[in-house]
Amino acid sequence: METMEPHVQLAFAMHAAPGAYAALLGAGASIASGMPSAWDVQQDLIRRVAAADKAEEIGDPHTWYRERFDRPATYDTLLATLTSTPYERQILLRSYFEPDEQEREEGRKRPTAAHHAIARLAAAGIVRIVLTTNFDRLAETALREAGIEPTVVAHPDDAAGLATLHTVKCLVVHVHGDYLNPTSMLNTPEELERYDPKVDALLDRVFDEYGLAIAGWSATYDPALRNALSRCTTRRFATFWADPRPLSEAAHELLTRRAATYVAADADTFFAQTADAVAALNDIAREHPVSTAIAVASAKRALAGTRQAISLHDTLGREFTRITNLPLRQSPWNVADERAEYGHRLDTLRAETERLLALVATCAYWGSDETDRWWINDIEQLAEPSRDGGLTSLLNLVRAPAAMVTYAAGVAALAAERWRTVACILTEPHTPDPYTNGRPTVPVAVLLGPATVLAQRNASELLCQQLRPVFTEHLALSPTAYTDAWERFELLRLIAVYSAGHSLDGAPHMRRTEGMDAYQPLAAAWLERQLTRSPEGHPLLAEGFCEGDIAKLKDAQERFLEDFNRWATRLAWGAEYPQSVRCPPAPARDRDRPTIGPGECRNPWLPFSPSARCRRPADEESRAR
Repeated sequence: METMEPHVQLAFAMHAAPGAYAALLGAGASIASGMPSAWDVQQDLIRRVAAADKAEEIGDPHTWYRERFDRPATYDTLLATLTSTPYERQILLRSYFEPDEQEREEGRKRPTAAHHAIARLAAAGIVRIVLTTNFDRLAETALREAGIEPTVVAHPDDAAGLATLHTVKCLVVHVHGDYLNPTSMLNTPEELERYDPKVDALLDRVFDEYGLAIAGWSATYDPALRNALSRCTTRRFATFWADPRPLSEAAHELLTRRAATYVAADADTFFAQTADAVAALNDIAREHPVSTAIAVASAKRALAGTRQAISLHDTLGREFTRITNLPLRQSPWNVADERAEYGHRLDTLRAETERLLALVATCAYWGSDETDRWWINDIEQLAEPSRDGGLTSLLNLVRAPAAMVTYAAGVAALAAERWRTVACILTEPHTPDPYTNGRPTVPVAVLLGPATVLAQRNASELLCQQLRPVFTEHLALSPTAYTDAWERFELLRLIAVYSAGHSLDGAPHMRRTEGMDAYQPLAAAWLERQLTRSPEGHPLLAEGFCEGDIAKLKDAQERFLEDFNRWATRLAWGAEYPQSVRCPPAPARDRDRPTIGPGECRNPWLPFSPSARCRRPADEESRAR
């Protein structure tokens, strides 16, 4: 039987227990970037001391220093000799660990492939702890470039105040200190013989509770770290140790003690392969796209392809079925706290329908007549009424996804000027009207306006805000283009409502202009231009909108505009919108406009154009004087 490669074994282990593994990086993980080793830095500092002492041939730097000063070289004593202030120490050490202009151009002293791979694993929640014997901050740099701000332990005192490990999103521990904390830097054999008790306690927790992926560490010169690994007797998770060369005697002894797996690879290769394998396992485990952005990207690729997008067809079908079968349809319809229950169910619906709305909008915008058939008729299954009795607000909310999909598709198709699709959305999907015993059926766009299914006076505005990210983020429409498309579809839907013999079914979310004697929605001027440019018949009429009758369309538009003006005028004079969801029948056309006390319109669901202040009609203004 073929043996599984070690990096694949580790990937399976990490995937099965995300967050249960720590990475341990030695000097070999940083040297590949051109970063000097701690020993190299210390030797160079000794040479500088020797130069200041006017010594000539010094031979081995550490031997010379011990003979000259009768003590071993430490970073503290070296920096104290060469610098006078903490600021000078920082500048001196930065020259070793931070790239200058030339090094930056050459890409040196930058995170290696190993650092970036670990950052990828951390971003996926797979690795949450990085232990390093290096003074550099390449691990932190890679993590920040991946969008992660790590918690850093660079001094024993940092370890003392650390929170419980499982609560830390990402932890980087410099077991030998780092160059930004000179007093914490350990390098000589004497310094590495034992750690501060606070560091030992932290290492004991990590080695006991986490698996390990080790790379770039020889174990030869770190007795304190070897001891920390040796005294841990538990084996909760596996250990993998990567090194391109045969392990040292000390490392081999630890490998045996921890029953670890040896990997003949360098740090870059080992961690990069492991990160790739984990990503592949995540992709396999992801039966459906887990984010709306991925679903939309997949839909766009399918629609742009030369072959039939079978996978997109199936995805749409699954999404419609999933929304239709949500538990909300089987929920109790009589509850003690109607407001709280309504809010909870509405929030659930918005979250559950996010992907479907984005997919339908994408298909309506980029699709064809063929792909339209994949989803238009499915709106009817979302519009099916509940046959139970109970609170009206909860019963109507069951049909809210139908209105959401209608608007998502309609606004997208209108933005793309796919007139046939717009007409189909407004006329084809039908649903029973419960107030007529289900006969005859009515177009979904006519019967199920936002105010009907959401039972709120500003329902249209709420739905507009809900759909805005779909268009501005996934379809890349500008905010202005989305607002225009929304208002134009809103106008066409309301004309369809009036054409079917109904009336204003809620507060429309539309900007308005104030003419000489009437308030008009901005979209009305757009529709007038559209009809004027097509003297032989607009494509909407050719596709059956308003039964293809221009006179019927204009009659419905006129009646709507009269009601819109009447409603807007009431708002301008301070009257509230009626509490009922559906407006009463419109009064006779020759009835005078209601005159209600003066006031300013602060209606939150009706933006103004060009300003937010409503003025009184001119005749009322003169009488007020």
